[in-house]
Amino acid sequence: MHRSAWKWGAAAAAAVLLFGSLKLWAAAAEPGAHWTPDYEKQDLTNILAKKELSEADYKTLLLQTGLGAFAVDTLRAGGMTEEILALQETFFAVPPIICTPNSPVSAEEHTVQGTRLAALEDGDILVTPCSHAYGWRNGHAALVVDAAQGVTLESVVLGQASCLQSVHKWETYPAVLVFRLRDAGEKERGQIAETAVERLCGVPYGLTVGVFSPKHPEDVPTTTHCAHLVWEAYRAFGYDLDSTGGRIVTPHDLAYSPLLELKQVHGVDPRTLVQAGF
Repeated sequence: MHRSAWKWGAAAAAAVLLFGSLKLWAAAAEPGAHWTPDYEKQDLTNILAKKELSEADYKTLLLQTGLGAFAVDTLRAGGMTEEILALQETFFAVPPIICTPNSPVSAEEHTVQGTRLAALEDGDILVTPCSHAYGWRNGHAALVVDAAQGVTLESVVLGQASCLQSVHKWETYPAVLVFRLRDAGEKERGQIAETAVERLCGVPYGLTVGVFSPKHPEDVPTTTHCAHLVWEAYRAFGYDLDSTGGRIVTPHDLAYSPLLELKQVHGVDPRTLVQAGF
């Protein structure tokens, strides 16, 4: 009797220790949720008043607002200079961050002081580091499938099939990146988004796709996850966005693909991104 009680007590103590360790491990991931510029904010009036921008101007605007050249040109062409200046304010702000569980083993960060995603198009790729599972900041990715209506296609969490989501939640992440496919027209990117909805909506979540199931099946994948869904959407059109070429594709692999152009970054240092050209 005493031996049995001792075993149960030891097991309970081990469970408490394990749970506490996992909580500490998860807490260790929190500082990676958002980066704030470690340099001074500049007056952009003179740059934005120019008719044509130089490469140096575009780099300055990226460091000051998080906007890539395409987004800058799109907003300027629409007479939205004030929008660029507003994005500069949010780029330099330090947002309050709330971490909430989205499954029994994972959590993600959000803030009420996020940023607006500018100049979104069908086929754009969204990536955030603001998702982690017990200390492993695995991140999350999504495909914009209807920019006009603010709709994304995502594989969100274990136990759920891929589905259509609102882009609004991406504007509440403390850190987010937006990419577009280089050297491809609007029509092709739109076709990629449309085909992805037809092929990849409703696919069960599978974290180990590429290990225990093919990374690239002959037909529609039987399982997928966030980065794999985006990768598979573009692979179907001949574009391999996995920058490492491994059996498993991650949001980080997508973010460093040389096939992608950076459109916008928030909460991540642009100087660490290969597409930024620093």
